[in-house]
Amino acid sequence: MTTRTDPAPVDDFVPGRPRRLHRRRTLAISAALTILGALGGVAVLNTVAQRVQIVAVARTVPVGSQIHADDLVAAQVPADSGLTALPWAEFDQIVGQTAAVTLMPGQIVVPGSAGASPLPGPGQAIVGIAVEIGQAPASVLTAQDRIAVIDTEDSTSAGITAEVVRDLGADGRRTVDVLVDAADAAAVARLALTGHAALVLLEDR
Repeated sequence: MTTRTDPAPVDDFVPGRPRRLHRRRTLAISAALTILGALGGVAVLNTVAQRVQIVAVARTVPVGSQIHADDLVAAQVPADSGLTALPWAEFDQIVGQTAAVTLMPGQIVVPGSAGASPLPGPGQAIVGIAVEIGQAPASVLTAQDRIAVIDTEDSTSAGITAEVVRDLGADGRRTVDVLVDAADAAAVARLALTGHAALVLLEDR
């Protein structure tokens, strides 16, 4: 008696048509790519969610000047950056205040950047002094630097103490606005007018 044995199953291969195994692999790869794409999208969303908006400076605001809305811009930083910055939600709190220091484009606004009284204050005056090369330090002076205005024609002059408001640095001749006591304003203005004023940077105390 002969026992009948069924033939082993084979792929139903038809010329011009891919095998089932190939289709299964293609479907598996497609499913894997879909999952990876979804995971990548979640990662991107998480990264965006971990950033916060803060207040930054759009254009230069000299110390003592009023801050306007156009002077500020929103910037994004990582939530865990550790920066002590003013949140963009508090944007309105700084508009209309005066700059406590000179704010430069791209700078992050931190607590204490604004709120100073407008300059000059009571009993003070601001005098512009045009200086040539050799009459002031070569490097640009920064706001709140302590200086002495020296009379170059008087070798005994101890100078008049002042504070830099802004330095309009340029090659060669430049103008430096200085904050002085009102009682010294006339003397400083005369030195500036005659070209006999020299600016000396003092130790910051």
